[in-house]
Amino acid sequence: MRLHAAFIVSFLLAGHAQAQELNAGPYLQDATPTSVWILWETTEGEESRVEWGTSAALGQTAIGTAQPSEGAHRLHEVQLTGLTPGTRYHYRAITGAAISETFTLTTPPRRDADVTFRLVAVSDMQRDSANPDIYRQVIHDGVIDFLTAEVGPDMDQALSFVLVPGDLVEDGAVYASWVGEFLEPGAALMAQVPFYPVLGNHEANSPNYYRYFHLPDNGSTEMPERFWSMDYANVRVIGLDSNLLILGGEQEDFLERALTEACTDETIDFVFAELHHAHRSELWPVGEARLATQVANRMTRFSDECAKPSIHFYGHTHGYSRGASRDGSHLWVNVASAGGNIDYWDEYTQYDVEEVEVSQDEWGFVLVEVTGGENPAFHLRRVSRGNEMLARDNEIRDELTVRLRNEGPGTPLPQMPIGRVARECNTLLASAFTDADGDEHGATQWQVSTRCDDFEDPLIDRYRTRENWYGGVDLAAGDDLTDEPLEDLAEGTYYCWRARYRDRGLAWSEWTAPAAFLIDEDGAGVGQGCTDPTPLTPPQPDAGPSTPAPTEGCGCRSASGGDHPALLAFAIAACLAAARRRRRRAGARGAAAPPSVRGPRRCARRRRPSPHRPTSRTPGCRPGSRPTGASSA
Repeated sequence: MRLHAAFIVSFLLAGHAQAQELNAGPYLQDATPTSVWILWETTEGEESRVEWGTSAALGQTAIGTAQPSEGAHRLHEVQLTGLTPGTRYHYRAITGAAISETFTLTTPPRRDADVTFRLVAVSDMQRDSANPDIYRQVIHDGVIDFLTAEVGPDMDQALSFVLVPGDLVEDGAVYASWVGEFLEPGAALMAQVPFYPVLGNHEANSPNYYRYFHLPDNGSTEMPERFWSMDYANVRVIGLDSNLLILGGEQEDFLERALTEACTDETIDFVFAELHHAHRSELWPVGEARLATQVANRMTRFSDECAKPSIHFYGHTHGYSRGASRDGSHLWVNVASAGGNIDYWDEYTQYDVEEVEVSQDEWGFVLVEVTGGENPAFHLRRVSRGNEMLARDNEIRDELTVRLRNEGPGTPLPQMPIGRVARECNTLLASAFTDADGDEHGATQWQVSTRCDDFEDPLIDRYRTRENWYGGVDLAAGDDLTDEPLEDLAEGTYYCWRARYRDRGLAWSEWTAPAAFLIDEDGAGVGQGCTDPTPLTPPQPDAGPSTPAPTEGCGCRSASGGDHPALLAFAIAACLAAARRRRRRAGARGAAAPPSVRGPRRCARRRRPSPHRPTSRTPGCRPGSRPTGASSA
């Protein structure tokens, strides 16, 4: 009888051990120069042990804790401490009979180290039922294959960390989605490189989010890990929750402290933030959020006041986008979509945002390479996987370099119109672009006022960028950014204009000297270079325009008379070129007009109710179909 009982116990124990399996992980979290957290999930078992060392022989052991998950499943956390900065380690996770393979990790460098490192930003990988395997492809065929070809196969050496601005799963309250949609497809990368997510709307602030991640605990005291910050070499990273209506309370105070510290910390050259919602969105404007606008404005002010470039990465709109604030070296970068149903051109009511240079309805990720040392800089690239209509194999679709120390372009000179000019002289012309650093021309801002000493509320304020990829068309094609046609100028009205140039690295020139002009049928025409050396008398401060002002919108600051004669041939050529550009812009904008102008679509995706997207297509539309006439940038 005793022998029989012993046999039964042995059999049950053996069965228990066999049932003990890894359900997810191991994966890395919250890495510092001297520590890192390792997490994994098992089907059962309380043991939480990591064997680790500086070689595959391992040799050291760390013990952690387990917490309940779903049913008998357990989530395990172990922290390795006492590590050496910038050092490679080997490790494996153990819970009873469940033993992971051995992986490698590399600790972050010291804060003051002059190093070059890379990060990936990718978001909105929640599963689209029509394309359920996109996130796996983005990680394996995208990030891993791209970095293997460019740097080498060891991901812990090639990549330092991954930012995920929300919508990791379709429904955060569904336990099974966390492993099936996020942890398992990304496992090969997460075992070697720490991921730092923030909450999207699809997570719904679920307890599952907080169970599966161990993020820096330096933000909220009420709900730890809801927002946080961490430093890696010369970059401060700030994670925020944009699901709130406004930026306020504890989170606003936290952001203010993080930026204030970064401003005075000489080891920090750049600040990157991540949050889920968009400040401005061309592909899906309904997804814009007030809190995101508040964050963008605060970071713009930080970059302007502290002379440290910054980025806020976001998602929510399912497509790539890059824009920049007009003042301050601050970029807006949408890093979606890594799986979510793409927001295609013409699928929703859309609009062209002046500050946005590129929008693309495609899957992909963003890779940023940061350098330190004497000339700190970051180089940003969008790596595209295409969309349902056109596959792309890690194609670079956009890139930009921003330096910490960037001398602005040379101050342009106003060329025309100046003085009393004929009506055909309705194109502003400034001198050629020059830049001591060799940067290319990135943007121009034009302002027109009725006074040369007041541009605070200009009649016209236009911001033109080197590129303007909207609806699959570059609306800025052919514009050299040195002239700007005007419409509806009132005859007999005194105007003043000025311009400034921006380089591709986001540095501005000074404004031109303000130049005054007045439309007069007897004024200087194109044959006289649209310049008249006779000084104009400005109106009295309390006098309004003698005739109605232009019907355009408003803008910013100064302009005055001056004697800047232009060569006749140059002036004529410039006027003709401007006319050609006007025709091209009109044609391009007509080609990219919204569907309400271009007519109904035969087959479109079902419009999604806010805040969630549909996960299937309109009945009767074949997989891969798209709105008639829609195009890809």
